[in-house]
Amino acid sequence: MPTHLEQELENIRSKVFEMADIAIEAIGRSIESLKRSDIRLANEVLQRDTVLDQLEIAIDEECIRILVTRQPAAADLRLVLSLLKINTDLERIGDLATNIARETIRLDGKPTLKPLVDLPIMAKMCIDMIKDSFQAITEKNVALAKSVIGRDKDIDDLNTQVYRELISYMLENPHTITQSLGLIMVSKALERIGDHATNISEKAVYFIEGEDIRHQETP
Repeated sequence: MPTHLEQELENIRSKVFEMADIAIEAIGRSIESLKRSDIRLANEVLQRDTVLDQLEIAIDEECIRILVTRQPAAADLRLVLSLLKINTDLERIGDLATNIARETIRLDGKPTLKPLVDLPIMAKMCIDMIKDSFQAITEKNVALAKSVIGRDKDIDDLNTQVYRELISYMLENPHTITQSLGLIMVSKALERIGDHATNISEKAVYFIEGEDIRHQETP
């Protein structure tokens, strides 16, 4: 029969996984809203973000309460500390998704400068990284967590490619500057989401092995 601490940890873990589902949904919907110039869908992303904010506060409070009252040790302590930080990463991912949705709203129904190709690819890569990070936590799979960290460079490379392409657009036609800058912002938001997904995988490794691999160079 699970102890009170085990039940409390499972409750927090369940809430963090719920946050991950909402954050993943926000990324997909924000990019879809941009592709389709769908203001209604973009507004839904913004409205849903309040759920993430509320969950972040609830999870923070639960983690701190357990640290103070239960004084967990070893793997339980690592789990609480990891979930506490993952919670913050997920909330920030939600914020970045709302930034993308706001670009859809700013366009006010106008089509994007060009058909979106690289940005949806970046979004899919980010979503896969987050999903695999949480699978690594569930399965205690260090190899999977570390593989996620290695994928961040691919997103960085795509971000650079998008930036260069849009700079060329602006140089060739000054009328594209406003839209180009907006898409550069979207690309940067996705690059930052990739960074947060990397952070989550680093916390997964810490939870599983007790090793802090932040700031280590990826082989």
